[in-house]
Amino acid sequence: MTKSLRLQVTHISEPIIAIENNPPDEDIRLLWDGIAEYNFSQTGLKGQPILVFLRNEQHQVMGGAYGWANFGWLHIRVLWLREDQRQRGWGTRLVQATEAEAIKRGCRHSYLETFSFQALGFYQKNGYRVFGELEKVAGDHKWYFLKKDLC
Repeated sequence: MTKSLRLQVTHISEPIIAIENNPPDEDIRLLWDGIAEYNFSQTGLKGQPILVFLRNEQHQVMGGAYGWANFGWLHIRVLWLREDQRQRGWGTRLVQATEAEAIKRGCRHSYLETFSFQALGFYQKNGYRVFGELEKVAGDHKWYFLKKDLC
């Protein structure tokens, strides 16, 4: 008597596109890591975060800058100061410290974004110039894109 072997084929469904408001942090990190790995495979260059904080005596954050150094460019993603620390020169010092660290890491240029209701004049006073803008953002505001040569 001959035994027959039956193979059961399981149908593999197609992936789905899911809009998610609160995905796990590790899922978001997977996206960033994936694009970083691809970029490295194409350029041989890896980006590095630059974090600069303004802290009080209790080590509480009163402001700071978060940037990303890669491909010879610094991208200042966030610059923020508590309201009571504004107009005291801290913003300029944070930008200068972030740029100085970026230069140490091989950056020759910097870029950032700001809205018309944020700090366009501040960045222009610190040597940044507008290279692009989007109109009618969040109502009648503008979204500015600025850059600066660091060396």
